[in-house]
Amino acid sequence: MEDKKMSSKSKKDSFIIQGSILAMAGILVRVIGLIYRIPLNRILGDVGLGYYGTAFEFYNVLILLSSQSMPLAVSKIVSEKLEKKEYKNAHKVFKGALFYGGFIGLAFGLFLFFGADFIAGVYKQPPIAIALRVLAPTLAIACVLGVVRGYFQGMGNMVPTAVSQIFEQIVNAVVSVIAAYELGAYGYTLSKIASEQKVLKGSYVAAAGGTLGTLSGALIALIFMFFIVYVNRNYFRKKMKKDRTGVQDSYGQITKVILLTITPVLFSTTIYNIGNLLDNPIYQNIMSSIFHISETTNSAAWGVYSGYYRLLTTMPIAIASSLSTAIVPSLVRSYIAKDKVVVKSKVMLAQKFSMLIAFPCGMGLSVLGGPINSLLFGGKVESTSIIMIFSIFTVVAFSLSTISNAILQGIDKLNVPIRNSAISLGIHIIFLLILLLVFRLGIYAVVIGDFTFAMTVAVLNSFSIKKYLGYKQEVHYTLVCPFVCSAIMGIFCLVVYKLGMMILPSNFIWTVLSILIAVVIYAVSLVFTKTITEDEFYSMPKGNQIVRILKKFRLLK
Repeated sequence: MEDKKMSSKSKKDSFIIQGSILAMAGILVRVIGLIYRIPLNRILGDVGLGYYGTAFEFYNVLILLSSQSMPLAVSKIVSEKLEKKEYKNAHKVFKGALFYGGFIGLAFGLFLFFGADFIAGVYKQPPIAIALRVLAPTLAIACVLGVVRGYFQGMGNMVPTAVSQIFEQIVNAVVSVIAAYELGAYGYTLSKIASEQKVLKGSYVAAAGGTLGTLSGALIALIFMFFIVYVNRNYFRKKMKKDRTGVQDSYGQITKVILLTITPVLFSTTIYNIGNLLDNPIYQNIMSSIFHISETTNSAAWGVYSGYYRLLTTMPIAIASSLSTAIVPSLVRSYIAKDKVVVKSKVMLAQKFSMLIAFPCGMGLSVLGGPINSLLFGGKVESTSIIMIFSIFTVVAFSLSTISNAILQGIDKLNVPIRNSAISLGIHIIFLLILLLVFRLGIYAVVIGDFTFAMTVAVLNSFSIKKYLGYKQEVHYTLVCPFVCSAIMGIFCLVVYKLGMMILPSNFIWTVLSILIAVVIYAVSLVFTKTITEDEFYSMPKGNQIVRILKKFRLLK
């Protein structure tokens, strides 16, 4: 009876399983990212990190404009066609999107390559031009890669995306570190002038070397995805032969559908993520032109923010992004079938699981952010402890806004996230200027502006979801209980670390031990507060085994 219950529940909430596959891959990708960033950060130094981070911020915006919305948009269209059993049209969408993605990627790549010097001038950081040119070819590859990933995601299969992401990150890690080291050394060797200029030249050449891994990783991922397409070619043919609908869309119609879907998703994703691109030049120009802070000092401060704070806080946010990727095709099918009960159930589950991860991760980074940074990247604990305190707000706000954006896109309200993000962005820019010019908070103004923007998006999206679905935000088990459990965890975590350091001053021992204790305390707190139900455990990967273990220790009845 228990197994039957588990089976039916798993089918109903399969997007949680698929989202968990992507989330686990995302965690592994982030872990690899952390590992390789340890030597990379040390090779680049704070100044090099500033150049590296700035180049990537602009590149990331072009990725947003060209390819980041591609997997979600393609998966949405494909899932709609599959729900209607239009298998031939689903494959036509794939081929049409490949052409569209290739064209867009090439155009953006050429723009970045030939406009690198102008962009570097806008940021008042001329050395980043080399890094931008290295990143330019990646745009074309990323667009096509996004289409192939979206095709499989639309079929409800997240495994190819997950595996390709892991391959991509491994290659990225190896090439980035080696290229940064070798090119950085080359830059130092070439420089025969003053010591400071040696550092400057070595830093920006090393930063360019670090970006080479991104290009290599994307290329390997694309080759892998096309290999998967080739292996599954007979499966696709069999599916198309089963198409009895008689509906044959022309490529003109397919192109129109792609444009009408990608365009609003593109605008929504761009506006949602463009804040950080705007923050950098606003911050750099105000600090240098008004407060007369040197370029090196500004780049170093931005390097700490982008190279440490954002690097760590985006790890748990990536899990919400994985759930978002999985929920869109799943919601599309339920929404087309007009099953409002299942739609609301999926909305609740997606938000709850996202918060169950966001709160403890954010709390852990807030109380142990300094020690974690010191453990991973070296340096004193105090240098990053203050900025990391804000992690809980950033992680929760961005996780909630990310998942709510996906929910609105899944129920075909593609324009609503655009409006909500645009309103939030306007408020964010005004707020950031006030924090910089009036309160003179420096880099902390950027940090505070980050999470206030995301929280504004989340609140506006919550009102929109209620309006279009009649869904009222579940607060107790989605927000209150995870916060209470993570607060208990955070207190224990901090006490263990502080007391441990008094007894035996070893950051490595007490950081690792505090994290392990925190995981156990949080898990036990969730069970005792009944934040997660038995049915929800069944929705997770290996849910049946988890329930059996909990019942064995009498933590579940």
